[in-house]
Amino acid sequence: MKMIRNLRTTERGGETRLAFEPLLLEQGGFKIGDNVSLIIEKDQIVIIRDEEGNGVITRRKRAHWSEPRPYFDRCSSAISSVLRAKERIDILVYSGKLIIRQQQTYELLSVNRETMQGQQLRKIRLFSLPCGGGLATSNLVETGLYENVGGLDFWVTAIEAYLHNFNNGMTICSDIKHIHPDYLPQADVCFLSPECDEYSPLGTRKFGVSSGLSPHFARLIWAMQSSAVIIEQVPAYFNSRAYRQLQTLLRYDGFTTWYETQIDSYDYGAVARRNRGYAVAFKKPLDFHWPIAPSIPERFRQTIGQVIGAGWEQEGEWKPIEGSAMEAILSKTSSKNNFTAAHNKTLVSLDSIQMSTIIQAYRRTQVTSSYLKHPDEDKWRFFTPKELSRLLNVPEWYEFPVYHSSNQQTELLGQSVEGTVIRSLGVEVAVSLMGNLVKESNTFEGGHGILENRKGQLELMI
Repeated sequence: MKMIRNLRTTERGGETRLAFEPLLLEQGGFKIGDNVSLIIEKDQIVIIRDEEGNGVITRRKRAHWSEPRPYFDRCSSAISSVLRAKERIDILVYSGKLIIRQQQTYELLSVNRETMQGQQLRKIRLFSLPCGGGLATSNLVETGLYENVGGLDFWVTAIEAYLHNFNNGMTICSDIKHIHPDYLPQADVCFLSPECDEYSPLGTRKFGVSSGLSPHFARLIWAMQSSAVIIEQVPAYFNSRAYRQLQTLLRYDGFTTWYETQIDSYDYGAVARRNRGYAVAFKKPLDFHWPIAPSIPERFRQTIGQVIGAGWEQEGEWKPIEGSAMEAILSKTSSKNNFTAAHNKTLVSLDSIQMSTIIQAYRRTQVTSSYLKHPDEDKWRFFTPKELSRLLNVPEWYEFPVYHSSNQQTELLGQSVEGTVIRSLGVEVAVSLMGNLVKESNTFEGGHGILENRKGQLELMI
């Protein structure tokens, strides 16, 4: 099984309609013009690639796609006899085959002790929840310590980017509330990024009153039998009731050792600031240390020009400041907004050594984001997705699908993570897990070690 898609069926002409987006079909290896057979069984429908089939994979084209992509749309009384309209279904994607069945209910309090895949992997098995475009996954895999066993997200655009870079493991495209625990692979570490709009100063600030997702995050982590959980979110989340709910439920599953901190990526050498809260939870009282931020004098810090590289003048679309939305933003006084001139990084130069946090709504010109000012002319422009990737220290091998627009790429980057921090944190978590594994597999009982340093002095190794 390559992927699971959970969605709600629609209706057309009184019959149940099955409409499958390109994402599903491409994962199954279906191409435009392929003949398919639709097989009606007692409790499910199977669609298989079949040269003699009476169905066909059609095409769909959107303005920002360079070429058409496969699409399937069918409704009939035969489909209605198995699947009801306007109800949720699970679509199991295999190579050349789709199995569609009514969503099965599940025991909310059950803990799945079986695993569907991932047993053959030997590194630290990682599952991302939600996975977004796979930016956090890419940084942890980049350390060489983690192997990806899957990810879950409800946003099709995010899953497309994720699958473009990670085509192994169990990928699930669904609202988290509708995922059966049996679909979850076994994972050693879960990287968790809970919903953030409710806790961000730019969001609705409901502080977990209405989302109710913490129990669902917990039950899926139970099902994965994870040994460690890494949580990343805006600092306010860690003071929320939603976080306390998650902690309570995970503690009942054995996550009794918790570490919390707050890290600004600028302190780790990044140009783009990203102040986030982090928590790491273990099922055993492991020895864990937060990464240590390097002490970097300003004169040694990278500038924006050095990070984005040559060719900056030809990138993006330069706009005059005069008469644009940027002029209106820059003319605001501190009495009209919360950003004084001293802290306002709305326009930055090639020589700047810091800029504001990159957010999902970056393309909406606003005082809270940073834009590049031309060094010789009274012009400005957005940073391109390629430049934003470099500013966020995304691994060089990571790439977006060609059919993703610049806006989609920017949104995915804006909701992602800063690479240097995530890689540093991932290494520390790996050291804790590896140390515990070695400790349990031999007769060494732990304790402190002694080091003779380069000056000949004895030091205690913690």
